[in-house]
Amino acid sequence: MIRYIKLANDKKRDAEITFRSLNPKPAITMVMESGDKVTTKRVVKGTSQTSTKTLLAKYNEKPKEGVDFKMQLASKLAEDLIASDPESDLELTGKFIEDVSRVYINEDEKPVFSVKKTEKIFSPTAELKEEREPKYNDSNITGESIVNWTGKLMPKAKIYNKLVFHKKYQLKHINGLTYDFLFDMAKQLADKDAMMMMGGGASGKEPLVMNDGGKPYRAFLEGRVKGDKYCLILHLTNQELKSLPTE
Repeated sequence: MIRYIKLANDKKRDAEITFRSLNPKPAITMVMESGDKVTTKRVVKGTSQTSTKTLLAKYNEKPKEGVDFKMQLASKLAEDLIASDPESDLELTGKFIEDVSRVYINEDEKPVFSVKKTEKIFSPTAELKEEREPKYNDSNITGESIVNWTGKLMPKAKIYNKLVFHKKYQLKHINGLTYDFLFDMAKQLADKDAMMMMGGGASGKEPLVMNDGGKPYRAFLEGRVKGDKYCLILHLTNQELKSLPTE
């Protein structure tokens, strides 16, 4: 499936181009001694009857003086795990499974049929600032939306110490005109050895949402040039690197 993005340069000239995810295949693959390929299988790890919570609830013990009751039960369970493996169901543990569906459970490990999702916003010090219903974000990278240069350049040598990049996409031309358009962008960024912060939305400075219902990301455009060849990579991030508090 071809995906499109509408991109504007520093002169506010825009063009619709394509982009693709960068997922390089590993150079080393695992095989069996016979040379056959290794396949991944899903297996049953455990059931609600063998969960830690269920196993702890089976002990009919009284709290001991001077001992944390949870640690008391945990020690008892640890002894039983070594002695008899109560966490394993011999009929189900390790069984191959194929068709599966996600089921939500409550604190008592019972299935629930009505789920209310919440989004928690934390401060840089890990304090809960806000709890709200998750927002549904519409894509803002194509159609009437344009991804713009914000004018904020960040040197490559510094940006990798400030941000955590989660995704990256390669931007590609679709004809000769868009080749010149993208090559000029890549050369400007390569000559300055820096990345350009990109923005969307009405203000041209909002985070990018790559698909409907997706997460908003801050985007940075990197350019590389070699002869008449270019490479434009759009890096996405939603995390900053913060120094540890001194106190």
